[in-house]
Amino acid sequence: MFKNLSHGILVFAIIISISTLSSCGKNDNKDKTEKDKKQTSDLIKKDDKGEKVDLKYAPKVNDKFSYKMTAKTVSVEKSPYTRDKEITSENTNTFYYKQEVTEISSAGVVTYKIKYDSILASFKISSMDSSITVLYNSNVKDSVYKMQSNILNNALIGEEFKMRVSPLGEILDVYELEKIHDNIFKAFGDTLKQQQKENLKQSLDIVSELKKISTNQFQKFQGGEIYKDSSWSFTQETSIPFLQITVFPIRNILDYKVKEFQNSNGDVIVVIDASLNIDFINKEQKDKSGVSIKVMESKPEGKGSIFYNLTKGCIVKKETNTKIPMEAKITVKGQSANAIQNTTTSLSLELL
Repeated sequence: MFKNLSHGILVFAIIISISTLSSCGKNDNKDKTEKDKKQTSDLIKKDDKGEKVDLKYAPKVNDKFSYKMTAKTVSVEKSPYTRDKEITSENTNTFYYKQEVTEISSAGVVTYKIKYDSILASFKISSMDSSITVLYNSNVKDSVYKMQSNILNNALIGEEFKMRVSPLGEILDVYELEKIHDNIFKAFGDTLKQQQKENLKQSLDIVSELKKISTNQFQKFQGGEIYKDSSWSFTQETSIPFLQITVFPIRNILDYKVKEFQNSNGDVIVVIDASLNIDFINKEQKDKSGVSIKVMESKPEGKGSIFYNLTKGCIVKKETNTKIPMEAKITVKGQSANAIQNTTTSLSLELL
């Protein structure tokens, strides 16, 4: 369980969407107003229990969406591994990409054609007396661009691939990755043998990486009609890295509540509040040499809201914020020391 871990972006799948939505102006004509009301009433139904909608993804073939997604993680560590000095690391990644709906099956499964236009990244690590910053831009072929850690990012740019998403927001498949794989092989000078290429594809696991990114966009729904003020939950098992030397298995508990329905120029906007709770599946990890790390205290939290355009079948804008403080005890051959790691994450996605 103990191993070297780079600081990835730890983001839970709840979304705050803050949309800049304009209402109908005074100069709008009566026909447009009546049309808006009819479109809204088709999606928002009423009965003796109140207003309800059928939450699902139902875009139209040839619909196009352009997004900007930014994810940031800031971690402050203090432990014997940092000589009891505070070390702060900041990791920010920004993705610009396009999606086009190419097919919708009879079961409502949506096929998207996706292309990344550019990726920006920055990594900074600092202490009281020094700091190091590394900047990456997929459009600038400098020394950072050529680093092996950026091979996958470089390979993605400008290449189309496809993704299938269920009506409830679950990513089912990512495919047509041949051009991306070819770009990766070229980065190694086309010297790889077939078996080496297969091993490289397995180690990079592009499908999983692309699913992780896109999961931050597609909100999962429970299915069926849901009333205003009603709620639902999902659980997700994942892990939290600690001090770049181990990970703790956790269970994310994601709670959602429909706050209200809005009408913007005939589009139905569903506003959903969200919150995160975390349960540790195991609070202690030991390696073969006998080193033990035990979480003594941790109260993670995350909150957010979602503004989902039900009419167009897309998120308009989303943001998340989480706080994951952790205090642990490290024990080696009967000797113990305290360690602290405080991590904050944020995610923002904007429909351009």
